[in-house]
Amino acid sequence: MVCARTARGACGAILTCPDRVSRYGDEACVCHGQPAETLEPARKRNPFFTIFFENFAPTGGHASRNVTTTSHAHGMAAHRSPLECPICLEVQDGQQHQCREGHVFCASCDTNLRAPRRCPECRMSLGPLSEAIRSRSHEERITALPAACTHCGMATTRGQLAAHEHDCPQRPRACAALEAGCAWSGLLADKAAHESTCPFAVCQLMLTPLQAQLAAQGAENERLRSRVTELEAGEASEERRVRQRVGAAPHDAPPSDAEILEMDVEAAAAVLRAHVSVSRVAAAACKRLANQNERLVAEAGAIEAVVAALQAHPQAAGVQEQGCWALGNVCSGDDAAGRARGRRAADAGAIEVAVAAMHAHPQVIGVQEFGCLVLSEVCCGNTRQQRAADAGAFEAVVAAMQASPRVAEVQDRGCWALFRLCCGDGDAALARNQRAVDAGAIEVVVAAMQALPQDSGVQQHGRIIVINMCAESDAHRQRVADAGAIEAIVAALQAADPDECDEVQQDCCQALANVCSGTCAAGLARKQRAADAGAIEAIVAAMQARPRAENVQEHGCSALADICHGRGAAARARRQRARIARVPQAATAAMQAHPDNGDVQEQGRRLLVRLARGE
Repeated sequence: MVCARTARGACGAILTCPDRVSRYGDEACVCHGQPAETLEPARKRNPFFTIFFENFAPTGGHASRNVTTTSHAHGMAAHRSPLECPICLEVQDGQQHQCREGHVFCASCDTNLRAPRRCPECRMSLGPLSEAIRSRSHEERITALPAACTHCGMATTRGQLAAHEHDCPQRPRACAALEAGCAWSGLLADKAAHESTCPFAVCQLMLTPLQAQLAAQGAENERLRSRVTELEAGEASEERRVRQRVGAAPHDAPPSDAEILEMDVEAAAAVLRAHVSVSRVAAAACKRLANQNERLVAEAGAIEAVVAALQAHPQAAGVQEQGCWALGNVCSGDDAAGRARGRRAADAGAIEVAVAAMHAHPQVIGVQEFGCLVLSEVCCGNTRQQRAADAGAFEAVVAAMQASPRVAEVQDRGCWALFRLCCGDGDAALARNQRAVDAGAIEVVVAAMQALPQDSGVQQHGRIIVINMCAESDAHRQRVADAGAIEAIVAALQAADPDECDEVQQDCCQALANVCSGTCAAGLARKQRAADAGAIEAIVAAMQARPRAENVQEHGCSALADICHGRGAAARARRQRARIARVPQAATAAMQAHPDNGDVQEQGRRLLVRLARGE
């Protein structure tokens, strides 16, 4: 394109848009929005226009020059590729922009447009560059154009050419240690083999991490130097600032135990962090935190501080006892916040330090009790349960219960910890149950139930463990029976207060149903053992005392059906005993009271059939 005024233009320059002369006149360069006389002649930038100017520019008057130039310009535009940019007349890679009328031009030329920014085709206003419209269809057509690698000549497309050439094995490369002094150059395919033996490259590989570390240390030194400068400037100033902080600093003298016990949560946590190496301070601070609100303790960062204190003083029994107490209290709660605190404690290492404390201080009752408390509150979820098992939690809990058979707190916490460690589904839970059995968990739990019949916590947690242990394995059922669990459960059922909640009757009936299941000789012996202990009469009494409790009726019918099952004289005697105890009437009453409960109906029919058919 030339200026509309003459063939050579008012400035003697040929502009870069060959087909828009008569439309635009003298107003500006279409490409850059500049007056024509400010642009360099196109012949210096594009040989095509040099030829055009020398061969086709007319020498006549003003009007004829204008018409001829326009005609030739349109002719050349007709031969332009549809993918060419109308500004630079090249098919450019990368982003392509367009106006709202669909005229496309490359992003690099769009970047050079100056205000007022207009489309080079239709002169429509383009708006700011940040709001440019991309022509993705144009970009896809360009990337699909054929191309060839300049190194190996492989045919590819323009969109894939750059990636191929970057990894082309025929691409010339220099050694990675070029700046270090290696003058080797060769193909990419040979580069790895060279660098494996190049002394410059080997040394550079060894120095790279050291240089990164040195740079990091330099940055840290610079930061500290700046901080020192700021502090010195503040001290020299006439208006000195007062530094404010909460709690103790490491250079302060440790406070007394009495002072620590009077502190609030935040101050006690700060003292624990500042003087964690002092066992006296650690024990007093943990004791203070153990009696505080769980949320406040967690927000003060005390969980991590307590774990650090336990790790710092493994042989200090006072620190271990108070630290486990504090951890157990702060992690208590079955709500979302309590579970979150438990996860946080586990992440800090609470499981491992609690087990280590129990192993290190087997004769300290407080350590054993609060160690079991930590395990029962933190070990929720398969991952944490497995971590505890791997740390030796089963063995530690069983040892604690064996060492203190008459201490209700240890027995209660121990039973609850064993239950939390064993609960779950799948192969992992079965493996943990087996590990608990191998450690002697069944025997210590049953012994606790027998030794502490009036302790509701021990009885409740013991019944739950028996139910879970006997759910799958007949070997576990026999081991439970051999430990005396049948008699302990029947005694608990007989001692249950009929005016209290039905949880005791439900658990006892379910435990008896699990223990007495099985048709082998050992299973039949367990059924007879339960009958001899008075299980039939106790179950009927529980069902009569709780007629509206669906779970009591369901598990009662299930337990009675298992006890009355079998052949031979002993089985017939058990069924006769059941009839005397009015078992048929109890089963019928249960089914009539709960007609919509499918489980009650199923177990009731099962019991009545076995009583009628004798099998």
